[in-house]
Amino acid sequence: MGSTRLPGKVLEPIEGRPLVGWTLAAFRAVATIDEVVLATTVNREDEPLVAFAAPLGPVHRGSARDVLGRVWGAARPQSPDIVVRGTADNPFPDPDVIAAQIDRCVMDGFDYVGTAGWPIGIAAEVARVKALEAAVTEAIEPADREHVMPFLYRHPERFRIGALDGPTTTCHPRYTVDTAEDLAFARAVAARVGHGPPIYLAELEAVVAASPELRLLNSDVRQKGWHEVES
Repeated sequence: MGSTRLPGKVLEPIEGRPLVGWTLAAFRAVATIDEVVLATTVNREDEPLVAFAAPLGPVHRGSARDVLGRVWGAARPQSPDIVVRGTADNPFPDPDVIAAQIDRCVMDGFDYVGTAGWPIGIAAEVARVKALEAAVTEAIEPADREHVMPFLYRHPERFRIGALDGPTTTCHPRYTVDTAEDLAFARAVAARVGHGPPIYLAELEAVVAASPELRLLNSDVRQKGWHEVES
């Protein structure tokens, strides 16, 4: 709820459902994910988020700054082999893409499979729990702690880093919500798709291809890099 560019964005409505409700529904549609845990902060401003999410499933509360530690606190009680991390400002993760990432990690023995090659907001980050535990134990840089996974992919000499081939062409590079412009885009796209979550990438791309003017709604938004720590 404490986003600096769009405060309260995770509970902003999209077609009558809070943004984070879209995110949770998409991850719960992935058959190979056993449990979905919402990892939020202990800050008072996140009480409304907890009130929304707690009736839907497990909620873990931890540090606002140490997101890596918070994710670990959410994951560890589940005793997982694989941890799939998504962010609650992505209303349209594609369950098929995430399932394929998990398969790639498991079948090909990778420690980490990320989002490279996919439009922002469509894929997830997948890591073996032993690799994530190493990051939790050893990462000290603020950007590593806030963005959860950089410690892994910055050390390819130590961890097996994989990728899932993305589409060769896309109609739009951005399906995440960082700003009011992004939210306007997400609402417009969801309204045109015409059904609740999950929405798949092919559906999003079909809408944008049919209404290319939608791209102008958030085409000027700059994506912050992992090395940029929120102030």
